[in-house]
This record gives sequence, structure tokens and C-alpha cells, in this order.
Amino acid sequence: MPSVSSQSARTQGTAATDGRPYLKIRYDTHEFPFVEKVKSIMGLSESSLALLGDGSEHRERWQRRNDQASQWHRDFYDRFAELRPDYLRLIAGPVRDFMGEDFYYQAVPTFRVHLPRNVAVGEFHTDGQYGHPVGELSFWTPLTRAWDTNSVWVERNRGEGDYEAVEAAPGDIAVFNAVELRHGNRENTTGSTRVSFDFRCVPTRLYSPGDSVSINTGMKFEPGDYYNANMMAGSTND
Repeated sequence: MPSVSSQSARTQGTAATDGRPYLKIRYDTHEFPFVEKVKSIMGLSESSLALLGDGSEHRERWQRRNDQASQWHRDFYDRFAELRPDYLRLIAGPVRDFMGEDFYYQAVPTFRVHLPRNVAVGEFHTDGQYGHPVGELSFWTPLTRAWDTNSVWVERNRGEGDYEAVEAAPGDIAVFNAVELRHGNRENTTGSTRVSFDFRCVPTRLYSPGDSVSINTGMKFEPGDYYNANMMAGSTND
């Protein structure tokens, strides 16, 4: 298993130096109160997001066709304006520092709910199967503790099916090459709901326009549609 530096992982997204298929960056949960704001959106101000669905839902297993179709998903997207300022500051801060170069970023992140005895996404896949451009990196952002079967599982090596569960918590962002590494969910047997959002960034030097569209939104993978129209300039601290 080859290890790569953080700079190489930004563009190749293969593995962290400890052999994991992802890198982790951190943000301050007080400065970026995503958990509290999503709790409010979900009507759980006095409870935990890990109890979303009350921990006992046995709903039909989500498939590719409906894993973005719940009321929770609709509420998140309908009220995303409440999160947008914090999201943009996250992009302009920790994410910009990590990327270290000019990049485009997903205009609206993708929301996920991983209920007990269910999955959050309908199938194991690579984002490349769905038309995402080579060079794009995924930033997976849990709003509850994520471990074992309630997390996302990512290949260590491309095409090998040697999956590893991401271990992360609020304040962590796991970064990996979702375009080329297969990833997905196991049936959640932890008894704890996992809530998260994820977004994608692509360096402008690697971006190449095409005709593919997002299977969830129908947007083209281009600035002004799937990606924000304005690129984020790389950090001057590198």
C-alpha cells in the first residue's frame, strides 16, 4: 500500500500516510455550528442527531432511486440558506487551506442520513460512475459520531474492494478520492443514526468541462451549476 503526502493526496486522493484511504482535516465546532443548526432544522433542538428516526425505524431499505427522498433531506435543502454562511466560511477557511490552490466547490452540499438497519446511499460506487470529473475530491463531514457500520466505507486501493470504515466525529472532515475509490455503506447495526453532509472540490487546473450531470440534482458539473460560479483562490499561507 503506497503512502502519499498531503499535497499528493489533494490531487490524487489515494491514501493518507498511515495507510488509510482518507485524510482528515479539522474545524472548530463552535466557530462552525453545523450540528446545532441541523438539529434545529430537523426539530431536534433538545435531542441528539444520533436519535434522528428515534433509533428504531425499520423503513424500507433505501435504494439509489430514493436515498435523497426523505422529509429530512427535503428540510435540509429547503432551509440550506440558514447554513450557507457557515458553509462558505468553511470553504474559505479550513478547506481553502487544505487545497492550497485555486478550486471550484460544490454549491450546495449533499445531505445523508444513515438510520439503524438501513443505509445512507443505495449502492457501493465510485463517483466517476456518475460522471464526476477526475481530479475532484470529496469532503465527508459527519454531524454525529461515525464508526463501523454507521459510517462510509472506502477502498484502500483502487479496484481492490479492500474497504475501511471512516472513523470521525463532528469537527472532522474526511477527504478522499471518491471519483476513483469505491465507497458505500454497510447495514447500520450500531443502533445509532449517522447524519452527515459531503461536498466536492476540484482544482481549477484539473477541471475540464463536459456534458455529465449530477444524478441527484440534474446539474451539469460546471461552474454556475453544480459548482459555485466563483472559484475559491488558494491559500497564500503555503
